[in-house]
Amino acid sequence: MEKGKKRWVYTPHKISVWRSIGYGINDMNGASWGTLVGSYLMFFLTTYGKLSAASVGMLFLIGKFLNAIFSMLAGSISDRLYSTKIGRRFGRRHLLLLVGALLTIIFFPMLFIVMPGSFVWYLVAFVMVETANVIIGTSYETLATEMTPNADDRVKMSSIRLFISAFATFSVSALPATLLAVLGEGAQAYTISGIVFGIVYAVATLITYRSTWEHSPEEVEAFESANRSEDDVERNGFVGSLRDYWEMLRNKSARYMVSIYFMTYFAKDCFSTAFLYYVVFVLGLSQTVGQGITSLSFIGMLVVPVAAFMLIKTKNPKINWSTSFTLIYVVMAGFFALSLMHSNLGKGSTIITLIVLGVLWQIGRQFLEYTAWQVIPLVPDVDTIVSSKLRTGTFAAVQSFTRQLTGALGSALLGFILQWGGFKSGALHQTVQAQNAILIVLIVVPVIAIAIAWWMVARFNLNQKTHKVLHDEIDRLQAGGSKADVDPDTKALVENLTGYKYDQIWNRNN
Repeated sequence: MEKGKKRWVYTPHKISVWRSIGYGINDMNGASWGTLVGSYLMFFLTTYGKLSAASVGMLFLIGKFLNAIFSMLAGSISDRLYSTKIGRRFGRRHLLLLVGALLTIIFFPMLFIVMPGSFVWYLVAFVMVETANVIIGTSYETLATEMTPNADDRVKMSSIRLFISAFATFSVSALPATLLAVLGEGAQAYTISGIVFGIVYAVATLITYRSTWEHSPEEVEAFESANRSEDDVERNGFVGSLRDYWEMLRNKSARYMVSIYFMTYFAKDCFSTAFLYYVVFVLGLSQTVGQGITSLSFIGMLVVPVAAFMLIKTKNPKINWSTSFTLIYVVMAGFFALSLMHSNLGKGSTIITLIVLGVLWQIGRQFLEYTAWQVIPLVPDVDTIVSSKLRTGTFAAVQSFTRQLTGALGSALLGFILQWGGFKSGALHQTVQAQNAILIVLIVVPVIAIAIAWWMVARFNLNQKTHKVLHDEIDRLQAGGSKADVDPDTKALVENLTGYKYDQIWNRNN
């Protein structure tokens, strides 16, 4: 980089509403992809791709496992790209956004082209789209942390992001539902949707690419050189990356957040993947009705301001999480009761009940997602006070790996359980055993996963208030403050959040 000339990608700006929209619009990509895989990709592949449920489960498992491994490397690669010429030119985070946008526009439409029985075609397309999402997601999740240290600015950015996410989730179901109603229930509606979404997602990522910034190479070098130990020279490469991940997960807040994220999103993915099967094969309703109920996700756009108000007022994510979990349990009970009573209720009453439960589900789901994404950007700072390094990309990779794993397990679980239940691909009616298999994934698995997450939330103490104390302590230590002069309350808080004794943090490898 030329002296005295700072590239736009390293130039901070005021976090305005428009800047936050530019940042958040990339979630048209991330949120939509997860929802799309959960809501109807598996249904499309078993119904029109003519793959067995077990084959689709294996396809998802292979694709997501490969990209889970890649996500472990992506974070470390992203963190180190600033030392390369191309990384310094485009930005270590922003270079990956460009690559991901290119892969998305090429491979996304391929997933929804009808190639009956072609496992290899769908596997290649799926792996490449997953790769694009890993590349984009790993770099994107670092941006809020690098753009501003202010927790309130991060809440503003994340709130707008989650509003956009809710719209994206709605659009993923609304477009196919509309096309199914207009064109009839066939593959064409899904193919057109795939082409449209591939273009929209790539453009959204490019808007975020141009609207955001990151730490400059000089900032990264200055911060890390001031805190570098001799041991750090050995950390370049794969083994060093594994050590970074291990250290990250030894951090109490990171470990708890990853676990909560895994359990809640695993529950959500299982429910979303099984829902369309539930509507069509358990309740005997049409795909159009199922997609219509899923498109109630627009309710999430209305929930975001409420969830934001609650979090800003209480500064306690535990309240939001508990609200979400309670609603989800009510919905699970409702869907189970509906599976037993729908034949007596009649079609009209069944659809009305579905709508009510669908609205409650969307409220609970949005509270869950909103809360997680308000807390996640705070976690890298907990690692920083332990490691004295800026490893936002490493945590983003751990988080991306977790997301890949939840999607893989949720989709694969449904595929294998459906196969166990005797599910017949392309059949209009399924056996009672196959219907029970659907209910296991839709209800039983999410109930267990949410119970585990709730237990962990009760023991998780990172929030806006505690983060401010933590960040102030990082600033004090970075300015040369003595660890011996730490305030006793701050010391206790740091130990609680990190899981380390205070004398073990900050330059602990020196």
